[in-house]
Amino acid sequence: MRDTIISYLSMIRTASADMIAEEAVLDRDEVQKTLHQMDDDGDVIMSLGWYRLSEVAKKRLGRLVK
Repeated sequence: MRDTIISYLSMIRTASADMIAEEAVLDRDEVQKTLHQMDDDGDVIMSLGWYRLSEVAKKRLGRLVK
């Protein structure tokens, strides 16, 4: 699920848990739980209910693409 969320947020700059769950056809509670863990791990940043990829995650994603 983390990979799906990272992929989604790499295309869409910011999104809510509801948006991610709906677009990716995932369980909303599981998405929220995963986003909280990703926030704790430094992969996403949450502000006012909106999530975006952290700079660390963007750099890591860039290394995977090269």
